[in-house]
Amino acid sequence: MSHVFISHSAKDFDALLELHEALRAESIPDWYVPNDGGSRDLADQSIDDAFAMIILVSASSVRSKSVRKDVERAKARGLKLIPYQIDKARMNGFFKHEVQPHLRYSSTMPDGMEKLVAETKAAYKRKCPVMAVMNLKGGVGKTTVSSQVFGAWQGSLGGRILLIDLDPQYNLTQTFFEMDIADASAAADKSVISLFERSRIHARDASSPAESWLTLSIEPFAPAPREKLMHDLMGEGSPGGRLDLISGQFEISKYAFATDGAALARIKQHFLQTVERYRSEYDLIVFDTNPNATFLTRCALEVADRVLAPMHSDVYSLRGVRLLNQVINEQIEPEKRPDLSILFNAVSRSEQSSFEAEARNGTYDGKAGFALSKALLKAALPRSGHLQVKAPQEDQPAWKQLVIHSGRGGGLKPIRESLKAIALELKTLLEA
Repeated sequence: MSHVFISHSAKDFDALLELHEALRAESIPDWYVPNDGGSRDLADQSIDDAFAMIILVSASSVRSKSVRKDVERAKARGLKLIPYQIDKARMNGFFKHEVQPHLRYSSTMPDGMEKLVAETKAAYKRKCPVMAVMNLKGGVGKTTVSSQVFGAWQGSLGGRILLIDLDPQYNLTQTFFEMDIADASAAADKSVISLFERSRIHARDASSPAESWLTLSIEPFAPAPREKLMHDLMGEGSPGGRLDLISGQFEISKYAFATDGAALARIKQHFLQTVERYRSEYDLIVFDTNPNATFLTRCALEVADRVLAPMHSDVYSLRGVRLLNQVINEQIEPEKRPDLSILFNAVSRSEQSSFEAEARNGTYDGKAGFALSKALLKAALPRSGHLQVKAPQEDQPAWKQLVIHSGRGGGLKPIRESLKAIALELKTLLEA
């Protein structure tokens, strides 16, 4: 689990607790160890596992050998430093050289803590971005992209990736598992509904939120441990790495019929906080979404850093992308608004269609209602029988459903290269 490490002196405990509570309110995991000189090994390991380090700058910490060792360890690891000054400490030579250049916030600023937490949260999101695969038109290949592109990402670029099936039709889940396995998972609440409501995954005495379409549980809950909720797609015999799935289920359709706005707001907050917490365990989180503008759409858009919209090279897919861009810009607040990237899917491998060529030249920017030509990925996904969604064979491991790992066959090499090229382009965009 990744976290922000807080370096402090033993006399900074009150400021440490205040900071801890502020980070916890934003679902940012933090870690700190007693700075008494006797926990060096634990501190070093915690720093190695961190995505950033906050340094509480005080008269005491400036003189602390442990804080100095924390900073030296962080610098050696290339860790982001976020200092926060809590008193009128005078910097010594080491702090002037290593810490002061990064110092922008202090407790004397009216919004110092708020800005500190905001920068930490931005670093946390960069460590594990969230992407929503979405188009408000069906049949454009969202499930194919969600499984095959990000399966290729994990297989070729590495990293820990979590797929979340947010479509009530749960086709992504059925890509990897037979129907009876998917249904058994939903029946045990080992499924997406446990991101929204307290379920049997969280407590033995809880009732399943899937049992009633008339009530919403607004009772708070702690996110379930990874091993209780996620399906490990890279099981025995796989090439290794981590590609996990939170399976979908039909019962999340209940949220489209709910009329209690206050309860919906609470369960949306549960969802957002849970996803934010799972960022600490992954390097990328991906939603496969439904082709409608619903409560689930808003949930995905509010937590996503980028939307990837697959589209076919025709005017019907263009309408879906146009509507999606409108929803993003009219329904999502600017500070939560994700970037939008468009991927041409099912294109001819022999020649570029006139529609695709004109779209890339800006011809359809006006009809799209935004700069479609600039949002288009340079890479495209070819039409291929290898990419058709097929039901898994009985007793076949889930990872063999991925083209990147599916053995040999005619035409597989160029398809795999296309998948890798898309993954690399997306990774580059997310890191920019």
